[in-house]
Amino acid sequence: MQKFRRGAVAALTAAALTVSVSVSLSPAQAQNKDSSSLSSLSGRELLELSSALLQQLPPDGPAQNGGKRHVQAAGMNREYTLVLPDDYDPARTYPVIIGFGGWQHDAAQTQSYERLEQAAQGQAIVVYAQGINNAWGGAPYAAAPLQSDVAYVRAIIDDLGASHNIDRDRVYAAGLSNGGGMAAALACHAPDLVAAVASVAGAYYNPTVSGCANGSVRTLLMHADNDDVVHYDGGVRHGAPYKSVRSLFYDQGVRNGCTMSAVSSRQQGNATVFAPNHCQTQTEIVKIAGGGHTWFTNPSATNWVVTFFLG
Repeated sequence: MQKFRRGAVAALTAAALTVSVSVSLSPAQAQNKDSSSLSSLSGRELLELSSALLQQLPPDGPAQNGGKRHVQAAGMNREYTLVLPDDYDPARTYPVIIGFGGWQHDAAQTQSYERLEQAAQGQAIVVYAQGINNAWGGAPYAAAPLQSDVAYVRAIIDDLGASHNIDRDRVYAAGLSNGGGMAAALACHAPDLVAAVASVAGAYYNPTVSGCANGSVRTLLMHADNDDVVHYDGGVRHGAPYKSVRSLFYDQGVRNGCTMSAVSSRQQGNATVFAPNHCQTQTEIVKIAGGGHTWFTNPSATNWVVTFFLG
């Protein structure tokens, strides 16, 4: 709305010099001014006329089509990108899907490859989170501690709950690489906040998934067998150790009430899906042959993740 207001003033000023316009000075009384009379106005009179026009505009209000929003978390002003369904119905209750990008990816870049709203097809409100210096807590290069990022996600949900009709029992988190680690961190440190998480090529640095709170969270881990950035079998990166996919699968499976001694597999295209035979809360690995370190397109990580969340 502020952009519209500034545009209205600029358009009115230009019109005084070039074209004939009709301006409403009050709802009850209107006067038409031709180009000669309008262009003869003094600067003060033109300013007063502009003010009169702006008084007829409605006041600013909350954005109804999404966009940037701001929250306070851990003493910092943080922002996130909100994407509402095209046919958003304020009377309807929606689940929320939060997307986290990889290291050095801002929210706009994350949206460009995750495209969660496309797969959700109007069935969820989608958020793209913005990390401090484009990084997420728990990683050795993070600019903010993990606890502050968890507080940030809580602030997002509180903000959405105050402004939109959301189902707090259906909050989901997905991410790539460092952002996948952040999604896993929510399952570890805030199981009360999220119903399910999905990590794609996730980086599980020890602080991210250590010292977990009690609580079960549906968990999907997608990772390529040839990932040469964050290895499937774990390793050291940026001078810090990170867990293997199987290690996190085991730890989360135990928290999810799974019998981790009996795990079955099934083939689905170029992916092998591993899941415990007996599990109170769904826990899966999708191991992709030759996928590299990326948000996968074959199979589509976007479709797989959203289907896992929404069914």
